Amino acid sequence: MQVFTIPYQGRYIVYRPLKRLAFFANAALINRIAALLENDAALPAEKDRSWYRFLDAIGFMEADPPIPQSPQDQAFAPVVAVLCMTTACNLRCVYCYADGGERTIRTLPPAFGFKAIDTVYENALAANAAHFTVSFHGGGEPTLPFENFKKLVQYSRNKELPCRIEVTTNGYWPALKRDWMLDHVDSFSLSCDGIEALHDRQRPLANGKGTFRTVFKTIQALDARQKEYGIRLTVTDRGIAELPESIRFLCRESGCPTFQAEPAFATGRAQENEVALKHNRAFGEAFLQAYDIAQEYGRHLYYSGARPWVITDHFCGAYQKALIVTPEGALSGCYEVSGPEHPLFSQFHFGTIADGPEVKVDQTARRRYEATLRERKALCANCFCYWHCAGDCPVKTGSTADNGHLQFSGRCDLNRFLTRELLIRYLAEGDGLWQG
Repeated sequence: MQVFTIPYQGRYIVYRPLKRLAFFANAALINRIAALLENDAALPAEKDRSWYRFLDAIGFMEADPPIPQSPQDQAFAPVVAVLCMTTACNLRCVYCYADGGERTIRTLPPAFGFKAIDTVYENALAANAAHFTVSFHGGGEPTLPFENFKKLVQYSRNKELPCRIEVTTNGYWPALKRDWMLDHVDSFSLSCDGIEALHDRQRPLANGKGTFRTVFKTIQALDARQKEYGIRLTVTDRGIAELPESIRFLCRESGCPTFQAEPAFATGRAQENEVALKHNRAFGEAFLQAYDIAQEYGRHLYYSGARPWVITDHFCGAYQKALIVTPEGALSGCYEVSGPEHPLFSQFHFGTIADGPEVKVDQTARRRYEATLRERKALCANCFCYWHCAGDCPVKTGSTADNGHLQFSGRCDLNRFLTRELLIRYLAEGDGLWQG
C-alpha cells in the first residue's frame, strides 16, 4: 500500500495515487494511519473508532490495484508513424526548440514516409488493431511541403485498415489549404499562445508580421466543422502574466475543449533569445488562475508535469509506441528530437529508415535508453508525483553531462507544487475527499 502525506497549512493531505484517493487529515489521524500501516493486526480495539470506520468506508483499507508496468524487452512493433516532415517553417517563434526555418532546410522524402506507413500498417494488421495512425510533426511546419503531405495522407487512406491522420501545426494556412486540411485530417494539435498581442509577439512570421488573425480563422474553421482539436500555449517568462487572460479569451471565443500550457524550454531560440521560463512558481500561480478559469467554462487545461488523473510508469509512450522518422531518415525516440542538431540526438537515435528498404531499429540503443529511464525513476520512487510523471520528460530533464538524466531541477518543484494544488482543488470539490 503506497501512502503519501503532503503537508498543507497545518494539516496534511493523505494521498494514495494508485487508488486515486485523497483526503485531509490532522496530525492525530496521521499518527493513527502510521501505526495502522506498521501493523494493522495490532489495532483490533480501534476498529470501532470513528476514524477507523471513516478509513474503511472510503476504501482506504483496500489494497492498491495492480501497479502499471510497461512490458520489458517487448518487441518494438509501433502502430503509429510520426513523420517529421521538414525543418522549414514560415514562422519564427521566439522560443522554437528546433530553430525552425533557420537551419539547413531538409524535407522528408516521400519514400521514407511510405516505408514508415507500410511498417506501422503491417504491425497493426499483425496485432489485429482496429486502425493505425499517421501523425505529422517535426522541427518545422509539417504542412509546408504540402504536395508531399497530401501524397502521404492519400497513401495512408488507401490501406485496407482504417488510418487516423493527426497533425501538429501552427495553423497559418491560406483558405484553400485550410479547406483541404479540414477535409482530410482527423485531429489537430494547434499552437496558439492566446490573446492577439501575446501571440503575435511570440509567434511572428519570418518577416516579423503577426500571425494571430490567420491562425484564429483556422480555429473558427475547426469549430465550424466540429473537428477534434486541442490548443497548445507556450509560456515564456515575459508571457506568464498573460496566461489567465489568454485562457479566458480562448474559452470565450473558441469551442476548444482542451488546452495545454507548457513552459518554454531552454533550447534553440528560447535559449538564444533568453525567453525560456525561469520563474517556475510564477508560472505555477498563473497556471492555477488559468485552470480555474477553464473550469468555469467547462474546459480542461493541463500541464504535462502535473497529471493527477494519470496513473502510469512512463512519462510518454513515444519511444515505445511510435515510429518517429526525421527528415534525414533517422529514427528518434522523441517528437522534439527531430534532427541531429538537437543536443540529445545521440541519446534518442534508435535506427534508420534511409539505408535500404528495411526499417533498421538499433535495439542496443533502445535498451540503453530504457536503462536510463529506469535509473531516473528509481530516484523518484518516494515522490507523490511518481505515478503521474514517472520521472518526468526525458528531454526536459536530460542533459549532455555525464549522468545528466539523474539531475533534478526547478521543474520537479513545479510538478510537486501543481500536483498538490490540483489535489487541493479536487478535495474542495468533494468536501475534503477525492475518490478519483
